[in-house]
Amino acid sequence: MGKQRKKLYEYGPEDDIRYRGPLSYQSFQILGWLCIVFSVIVTMLRIASKADASLIEQHSTLYTVCKGISDLSVPFLLLANFARILNNSEGYRKQLLRNGLAAAGITLVFLLVYKRYVTGTFRMMIQEQDAAQPAADKVLQNLSGRGFLAINIFVDLFLCTLFMFFLNYRPKRVLTGKKVLLLRCLAPLPIAYELASMYLKGLAATGRVNLPPWVFPLLAVKPPFAFAVFIILAIHVKVREYRYCRHGNTYEQYQDFLKTRRNSLHFAVFTAIILVAAAILDMIVFSVAIAGEAGSMEALQEMLTETKLLKSAAWAVGFGQSMDLLIVAPVMLLFSYNRIPRNKTLSLLIPIIAIGLMALVVLEGIYQTFGILPMNKIPAKDLKNLLGTFGGSGSP
Repeated sequence: MGKQRKKLYEYGPEDDIRYRGPLSYQSFQILGWLCIVFSVIVTMLRIASKADASLIEQHSTLYTVCKGISDLSVPFLLLANFARILNNSEGYRKQLLRNGLAAAGITLVFLLVYKRYVTGTFRMMIQEQDAAQPAADKVLQNLSGRGFLAINIFVDLFLCTLFMFFLNYRPKRVLTGKKVLLLRCLAPLPIAYELASMYLKGLAATGRVNLPPWVFPLLAVKPPFAFAVFIILAIHVKVREYRYCRHGNTYEQYQDFLKTRRNSLHFAVFTAIILVAAAILDMIVFSVAIAGEAGSMEALQEMLTETKLLKSAAWAVGFGQSMDLLIVAPVMLLFSYNRIPRNKTLSLLIPIIAIGLMALVVLEGIYQTFGILPMNKIPAKDLKNLLGTFGGSGSP
């Protein structure tokens, strides 16, 4: 008989393997932010298509490629954030603070643009000042064609970090011992927020409610099955901790086990399997929703008519949008959550560089959009006279 395979709790640092995936959380962070840049390109193409309806059709290949790449931002950034939590290199406080401040910052910037520039522009264009706010709201609600904009991925990252905090954090002073169960009982709160966000998006997409634009940056971004993947991974890690420690090992020994290359590979393989399963299950659920829409299943049709979430808003809520997980799955085999990046400072620069690239994309998009707008060109001499009125004569 061959050598009997060891149980999980029998492995220690001395049983480690050689293989460690070449990609770290920083690699996924770079890929995630790069995908966000492509999402801005998609957004600018959609806005420009309002001026020229044939624009997307003319650049269908570019649009399809950019859209496919942009959809990968959520899984890459979520897995990068999960790796940081699992590696415990920073602690929950820094991660909650970073993601919370980023989510709040994007919310404030959106509200500034919405209130001052979008609404302010309509106030300058419309004589009836009371009509400016509803007009601005309508433009933003119709911009995506779904009744809402989901733009703040840091809401998802903050909620995921908060869920892991409630599930795994071990207080040293307050809520120690069995009182820690009170902290564990708060874990469903981030899940409830995500579900409420999905529900609001479904109502908005079916036209049952008109979400005010100030709600948009507070909505979660990730599709339901991407969220489910994170929950499964978090519970998987917690179950492994329980299995490892219930046979006499300590929590500190488990933390040492988390730093091993063996556990990193186990996590990568398990995650790859879950990503594939989630993508397949997502397409099944979405297909069922389409079947209900077509009326091919009467009982299901009645149920979908009552909820109106999977019937008319399945795509808007996020169902059927997890096929990108199939692309991420094989990449996971090259990923190691406990690989330490050579230059940790780069993690701080990645968002700054990405934001700069997004600003360039927006400026170029505005420039190209003005180029296709139907405007009458003015003679050069009229332009010279116009500039002269701004320049003045120079006399007192």
